[in-house]
Amino acid sequence: MSNYLKIAAVNLKHNTAPHLLLAIVIALLTSVIFGISSLNESESAQPLEMFLSLTGIVLLTPIFLPEQNENIRELVRSKRIDYLAICLIRLVYSVIFLAFIFGIFTIIMHHCESDVTIQHFTGGFASGIFLGALGFFFAGITNNSIIGYMVSIVYYIGNFMLKDNLKHWYLFSMSSGNFDEKYWLLGSSAVLFIIAFVIIKKFRK
Repeated sequence: MSNYLKIAAVNLKHNTAPHLLLAIVIALLTSVIFGISSLNESESAQPLEMFLSLTGIVLLTPIFLPEQNENIRELVRSKRIDYLAICLIRLVYSVIFLAFIFGIFTIIMHHCESDVTIQHFTGGFASGIFLGALGFFFAGITNNSIIGYMVSIVYYIGNFMLKDNLKHWYLFSMSSGNFDEKYWLLGSSAVLFIIAFVIIKKFRK
């Protein structure tokens, strides 16, 4: 366990810190762009779904980024701990950070007298993690984080124009008074994470 904690600490310092800082900046910008005081239930969903969800892309898409350098990848794979185990550690603490950001933001909204509940937290987190899972998946299977970012951002933009076409995978459903889509987003995120690891394990030695 101590080895895994050391790996997490090293990766957090050298790989994740810049992305975490950017996610915090996005959270600060969300409060400025939308305003978070005295919002009703529907209005409270908008900053969480429509902007704070971008933190998912920032935190989860670059999980595989360090090893896209061939020299670093070979060095990591020469170690006793499996390469994908290291990526899993990064994924776990990145998801925790994502949940933490949404949790703190929701609490702040509550203290600003906005009508937010645990459902708002869950729904916003679902949109964020799905965007991140898309980036994670495509960055992983293509070995190119730029592609992961592009897919996630294009999908995010598409949600402003293709609401009816996206059906269960519509990111902004809470703002329209619906929550069922969030279960699909959470479940689909888990599937994307698993499939990405399986593909990398099987086809990229």
